[in-house]
Amino acid sequence: MAQETGTIKMTSETGRITALPIFYRRSKHLSRATIGIGAFTLVEMLVVLAIIAMIMAISVPFTSGFGKGLRIKTTARAIAGIIHVARSNAVTFRKNYSVVFDVKKSQYWIEDETNHIYEKKYFLPGPIKFEIKGDEEADPVTFENDKITFNSSGAVEGASGAITFTDKQGGSRTISVIGATGKITIN
Repeated sequence: MAQETGTIKMTSETGRITALPIFYRRSKHLSRATIGIGAFTLVEMLVVLAIIAMIMAISVPFTSGFGKGLRIKTTARAIAGIIHVARSNAVTFRKNYSVVFDVKKSQYWIEDETNHIYEKKYFLPGPIKFEIKGDEEADPVTFENDKITFNSSGAVEGASGAITFTDKQGGSRTISVIGATGKITIN
């Protein structure tokens, strides 16, 4: 197919008219190659994709350990947060609030004095269970009746205790609550 030569006159930002040569086909359709706009070739695209793949392959070992302990840390903060809410409610509303742990169903929730559930029941994430690492027979919740009860002063009714949970990778966290003060710590 024969090509014809022509010019396009354009006005630049300075107001001058410039003439640009263009090549076009008789069908008047311009292609990227005929007007001088560069395009990527298949080989160039494959090289770029290979470089990206190598960078990703190198970075995976560095990022895979990042989330390893994240789930158990997040769970510890979530449980400690629920314990804080129960303690705050007890002080604010001047009545007892309890955090109840169902070890077998991996659930925990807040109850008021009348055993009415505050908000909802929460589940532990799938790979995390209430248990002590290396000793599956030991009680992971050392509070009486698997329940932490806060009174109106924010102290725990009864003795101090701890809640221990473990994930499948062997990570473990213990949340301790001091009876006299109601102080909550994560270990």
